[in-house]
Parts: sequence; C-alpha cells; structure tokens
Amino acid sequence: MQPVYIQRIASIHPQGYAENHPYLQACEPDYKDIITNATLRRRMSRIVKMGVACGLECIGELSPEEIKGIITATGLGCLVDTEKFLNTLIDNEERMLNPTPFIQSTFNTIGAQIALIRQIHAYNMTYVHRGLSFESALLDAMMKIWEGNGLILVGAMDEITNTSYTIQKRLGILKGIKAGEGAQFFLLSREAGEHPLAEISGLETFTGQQTAEEIKSRAIRFLQRNGLDSRDIQWLVTGKNRTEKDCIYEELETNLFPESIHLSFKDECGEYPTASSYAVWKVVKEAENCTVSTNILIYNHHHSINHSLILIRKNV
Repeated sequence: MQPVYIQRIASIHPQGYAENHPYLQACEPDYKDIITNATLRRRMSRIVKMGVACGLECIGELSPEEIKGIITATGLGCLVDTEKFLNTLIDNEERMLNPTPFIQSTFNTIGAQIALIRQIHAYNMTYVHRGLSFESALLDAMMKIWEGNGLILVGAMDEITNTSYTIQKRLGILKGIKAGEGAQFFLLSREAGEHPLAEISGLETFTGQQTAEEIKSRAIRFLQRNGLDSRDIQWLVTGKNRTEKDCIYEELETNLFPESIHLSFKDECGEYPTASSYAVWKVVKEAENCTVSTNILIYNHHHSINHSLILIRKNV
C-alpha cells in the first residue's frame, strides 16, 4: 500500500463532561468567525455547522482549484433534522409537511455545503457504513490520491441528541459506555512536501464477531504486509471504553505489543460510529513533538462488529 501524507488536521471534540449531560458533548467554536454568512449559518443544524466549520478550518486559505476531492463520513447523519422531520410528520398527521428538515437531514449535506461555500468543483462523496464509515472515506481518499489526484479533504462527523441517547440506552447499546460526538478533518496528499504531519501507511477493515486470537492473527498479517512486526510498533492506540469488551484490547496490549506505549481515545471523545477519526487526529497531534521516527497502530472496534487497523508513521 502506497503511503499518503497528512498535511493539515482540524477537530471539534468534547473536552470533558458538561453539567446535566450524561454523555460527552463537543466543545464548539464561535461559528461566526468560520461560517461568515449569517443567513446560511442560521439555516444549518448543529452537526452541519460543526462539520462545515471543521472542514473549512482544515482547508484554510487554499484555493478551490487545489482541492481535488471532498470525502465525508458519518454513521448516523444529521439526527436533529431527522428528529425534527419525523416529529412534524407525526404532529401534522403526514399532511402539509415542510420539506426543509428532510432535505437538510441527508447524509451528504456537509460535504456539499463545504463545496458550495468554497466553490470547489471536484469529486464529492459521503460514506455511511456504520462503524466503518470513516475508514471507507479514508480508503476512498487514498485511492483517489494513488490515481494521481492532488489534495483530498477527508473528514468524519457524528452527533448525539437526548433522543438518540435515550433510544441507545433502552436498546442496551450504551451499557456502561460513554457516548460522545465530534468532527475531524484531514487534508491528504500524495507528496510528502516540506513538513507533513504524518504518513498513513496502511488500512484494513473487517466485520463480524472476532475472537482475540483471530484479531491478533489479523494484526500480525497486517503488519507483515507493511514490512513490520509487533516489535516495530512504538505506540498502540485502542478504543478502550471500560467495558467487558476491553478484553480484546487488553489481549493485544499484553500478548502482542507488551513493549509498546499503550494509549486510548474513547475516554476523551466517547463512543460513536466515526470515533476512529478522533484517534487519528489525536495521534497526529501528539506525534508532532516526537524526536524519533515512530510507528503507530490504531485498532478500534465498534460494538465488536466493525473492526479497523490503521498504521501511521511519524518520520523525523
């Protein structure tokens, strides 16, 4: 797998628990400074503002012609607008419905808004693949770059509402798990340039219930395909969330990567379908201060069904 380089990153994520909230909420910026059109900003729902602002911050002052693609990912999409439309559907007995909440609830709204605001006439795609949404978007971005495209903007976002939190609790999905939300964007390129933040060297996804031994075998084969073994991994980053499902992560830490530095990320961002995007943002941010070349392996699973391995290198 040819490497791609991370040139810029941006994130809107939780910074601890807020009062009167049982889940982790993103700490949002002042959107007036990023989305300057007040009319457009007022029409955006919370997740749309969060995703658009994060994407625009990642692009910065780059000209539209330099961006050859915008690829976004979300597991659950625009929940507030979806709830608003469904509530209106019930209240009005399916008559005289306002289509605006339905239009704004579509999954590709964020990628489209970024393109419209910055007038980027390029490839635009959104992936909604449950717990592998971000990984699917990332793989698509990497393939576009391998085809010879220039800079690709790739990002992921998910929100949580009181209604979605209550439903997930009733279904037992969040049993003992911190729920969260956030938006992360990355600007990727084929060439390293002068000062790349990091290099994405490998990516693999798989689905279904897996035993610890099966996951260990997959991790070993994944590293071998990238010319490494477990001793070459300096940092192991896992999606621990302090439940009984952490046993898989602990097995990797103890038996496969005992000498690596062990980090986690869901204690900071919470559990949501695209939380692995926060893991990538976190390791790139923390690797900025590395004084030696570092191999970082991220392993995450979403409710033990969707699994991913991401290999990141920080070259000094």
